[in-house]
Amino acid sequence: MVFLIEVSAANLVDCIDHLLAEDGIFISESHYLLSLIETLQYDTIYHEHLRYYSVTALKSLLEMHGFEIIYAKRIPTHGGSIRVYAARKGRYPVDASLRELLDNEKRNITKQTLAQFASAVTQSKLDLLGLLKEIKVGGARVYGVGAPSRASTLINYVGLDNGILDCVLEIKGSYKIGKYVPGTTIPVVEEERLFLDQPEYALLLSWHIADELIPKLTSRGFKGRYIIPLPKPRVH
Repeated sequence: MVFLIEVSAANLVDCIDHLLAEDGIFISESHYLLSLIETLQYDTIYHEHLRYYSVTALKSLLEMHGFEIIYAKRIPTHGGSIRVYAARKGRYPVDASLRELLDNEKRNITKQTLAQFASAVTQSKLDLLGLLKEIKVGGARVYGVGAPSRASTLINYVGLDNGILDCVLEIKGSYKIGKYVPGTTIPVVEEERLFLDQPEYALLLSWHIADELIPKLTSRGFKGRYIIPLPKPRVH
């Protein structure tokens, strides 16, 4: 029997406090709010990602429970995450780089930057639709590559359907094959179709790892061009 329990951030830190040795160090990784803003990753906002932390927020949360951040660094996971090292207050020296991260957040996470983020999200939607309109008017086919959860956010927000995106491709064995992208009638099919059909364009729905995907797909035989939807829609 499996029990699913909703745990608040505060309760989670209480549990860490209970389990951690007195001189222990707690390490966490979470999607970084500043990276989300900088790279316009609105597509990563969905039901599995309920919180988007800044170091400032994590510092406040941990200090309420007698912990302090002793070191933190940005890492590339999920298009930009933050790795935080915390310990009980006063146990270890605090790395000087922490102040740099906090000062950078103070400058770059403001009401103004959040308003700019909202405006940029809208503009990116219009830009992507404009790009796809030109492509489809020319009679070209567009296949989506990958069906991660973030793809559903992007596809539904932009308003894509099977008249724009012919299909979405998933690796062999995926349970998503034979179904549809949620909220649409865009079919999910096996990735091999990309190499058999050779559509003119492939829309990279896992665009945050485009630098890894493009060489792999090209080496496997795809001859078309790639559309990278965010942060600014472009053809590669």
